[in-house]
Parts: sequence; C-alpha cells; structure tokens
Amino acid sequence: MKLGTRMPIFNVGAYVYDWITDQGIWKAQITTLVDHFGDRPESPRVLDLGCGPGVSTFALAERIGEDAEIVGIDLAPQMIKRALAHHRSHFSRLKNLRFEVADATELPFADHSFDVAVGHSFLYLVPDRVAVLREVRRVLAPGGVLVLMEPNRDGSLLAAAKRSFDHPEVASLGASERLRFTTSMVLWRVVSGAAGRMHPRLVQRLFREGGFEKSSCHPTLGGLGLHCVGS
Repeated sequence: MKLGTRMPIFNVGAYVYDWITDQGIWKAQITTLVDHFGDRPESPRVLDLGCGPGVSTFALAERIGEDAEIVGIDLAPQMIKRALAHHRSHFSRLKNLRFEVADATELPFADHSFDVAVGHSFLYLVPDRVAVLREVRRVLAPGGVLVLMEPNRDGSLLAAAKRSFDHPEVASLGASERLRFTTSMVLWRVVSGAAGRMHPRLVQRLFREGGFEKSSCHPTLGGLGLHCVGS
C-alpha cells in the first residue's frame, strides 16, 4: 500500500476507530495472537502492522511483557498521532515501545530486524498483499513468525454475535462497551465485505508467494475471523 493511497480515509476515521476499538473484548482478542508465537526470545522484537491508534500495540505489550521491543506502524499520520498521545498519557511506563508512520510495502527497517510480526485486521485492506508479505518476510529474523487476524469469508455475523453475547465476559460488559463491541463487529463485516475477506486457500497462496514456507489458519471470534500464521 503506497503511502497516501487510502490515507485520507484512515486519517478521518482515526477518532472513530479509536473509540470503537478501545474496549475489553477487542483488546482481549488481540492478545490471543500471542498464542501463535511459538518459541521466541525472552525479550522479542515485535512489529505491529497497521497499529491504528495503538490499541493493539499496547495490548500486546502488556501481554508479552515490558522487556519486549515493540514497534507499531501505520500508514495514516493521524492514527500515529493518536497512538503517541495514548502512549504519553496512559502507557508511559512502556519504555521499549515506539510508533512510526510507515508504508508496509517499503518498511523502513533492516533485514532480520524482528522476531515476530503481527497485524490485527490489516492484510485484507492492503491492495498489494504479496508485496507486503515479502517485506514482512524480509524484516523477520530466521525462524521468525507472522501472525495476522483477518476476516473470515465463511464466517457468519449472526452466529458469531450469538456465541459472543452468550459468553460471560461479554454479558458482563457495561452498555457503552457492549455498544462498541457490537459496532466493531458490524462495521468489520461491512468493510471486509467490500475490501475482500480471507479463506484458508487464499491465505496459503498469499503466504507462499510472500516467501513463507509454512502457513496455517485457525478460526477465532466465533468463526468471524481467522488467525493466519506464517513462518
């Protein structure tokens, strides 16, 4: 995705996206990406692709530990501006975390700079997915892993919503967080329907063309999403 291709949309939507994703279920879902990291250094170097206003980056940092080095990147300057503000006001204790405006097809990092790369609702929005995957493969160290959470083509919003609201963690949410959670699920389904959802065969092909020898998909979020793992 060349810098500026969709930047106006992401800049305008920064505040809305910040409000929608700043809720417990979204953050908890992000931390499940760590379950697919496998063996990793005690203090891993992590790249968060399409970090938006930083919700995913902060959630990962708190799950992995403060010694991890985490870099969050996003195409839209307004998203990074929001992330930096949150870092200063609420997460200043996280010293090994930083944010940069960056184009995922031209990552400003040396080869083998990271042990893990993650992306939450990221790849499906990218026009040139293979180019991005090749860049991610370049900056990953040997043995590094990529873990993405992407919309599942075969998922059902109604079925996922029913399973989610039957879950005690969701049922215990206050009205505001329930509204944000519901809004995030509906908007994600609408946007992904227009941008193009993922399915295992597509993920396998994209990862292979992007230089990943191994790939796997794991349903998540009541079947609405897929954890896509490449190594």
